[in-house]
Order: sequence, then C-alpha cells, then structure tokens
Amino acid sequence: MTTDATQYSAAVPAEAATAANAPPPQSSDAGAADYQPLDPRTLRLWQLSDAIGWGVVLFIGLVVAVGVYLGAPAALPWMAGGWLLLALLGAWTIFSYHPRNYRAWGYRLDDRVLLIKRGVWFRSVKLLPLPRLQHVDIKRGPLQRKFGLATLTLHTAGTHAASIELPGLDADEAVRLRDRLVAAGGDDGV
Repeated sequence: MTTDATQYSAAVPAEAATAANAPPPQSSDAGAADYQPLDPRTLRLWQLSDAIGWGVVLFIGLVVAVGVYLGAPAALPWMAGGWLLLALLGAWTIFSYHPRNYRAWGYRLDDRVLLIKRGVWFRSVKLLPLPRLQHVDIKRGPLQRKFGLATLTLHTAGTHAASIELPGLDADEAVRLRDRLVAAGGDDGV
C-alpha cells in the first residue's frame, strides 16, 4: 500500500502539491475595474452642495455665538472653539470625505442585473434584477442642471426598499441608461 502512495506522490508535480496546500487567494474588490464610475463633475457638485450647507450652519452658529457672547462674555472661548470645530468638520467633509465617497461609487449593467456599489465606511452592493424593474425616473435639481448631471431613480417590485438611486450621471448618459433599462426590463406583468 505504501508503494501506491509513493507512486501517486511521485506522479503529482511539486507545484501542484504546494498549490493544493496553499491558502485560497484573498479577494480584494473583485471586479472593481468592471464598474463604471460616476461622472467626475459629481465630486464638485457634492463639494459645492456641502459648502453651501456648511456655510449656512456656520453662519447660524456665528449668530448664536455672538448672541451668547453679548449675554455672557465669559462664554466666548467655548463658543469660538465650538464654531472652529464645526468649521473643521465641514472642511474635512468637503475636502476629504467627498473624494473618498466619489471613488467608492460605481455601477455595472449586464443583460440581467444592475449592480450599484457604494460606501466609504459601510460598503454595500445592491443588485437589481431587471425583471423586477417597475419604472425609472430621472431627477435633476438646479445644481445638477448647472453641472449637467442627473440622478436615476429605479423603482422595483416587492421589496422593503422599493427605490434605488444612482446619482452623478451625465444627463445624456442617464437618458441612455434609462432607455436601456426600460428596454431590458421585466415583462412578467408585475
């Protein structure tokens, strides 16, 4: 019996034996290159939108800080420190978080499914089987129109989250993608 085992081990090449004992390869983000990124103008849109929002928050914070200072001048260091922390958080969001968030988004469409990946800290991949597609909307706010962008909203059948949004598409690409999704969509009469 040892002769058969010896013959078998001699017949198996050395690299096959080491490959069989090797740990399985680690998957990083398999297929990440297959995903289409959002339009590059999306990053500037997100940054501008947040700059406007943070500007309003900081202005209100400044008004409150001045009001508190007039009533209690000893609170000035606390109010200035709080306002400065808000300003730093806004700057971090605009210049650090949004570029990372932009790089995390992507989508891929084949004949049967649309995949949308997103998330900086909590990553998710949503799969939309095209037969479950009910209808598709295109949304464009004033800033999106200025940047030439659109958000595609996909409504699905029978799920707890009945709509999926894909932001940051070129307006013409959103129309082409909408038409392609509608043409490939379900015919199951749901």
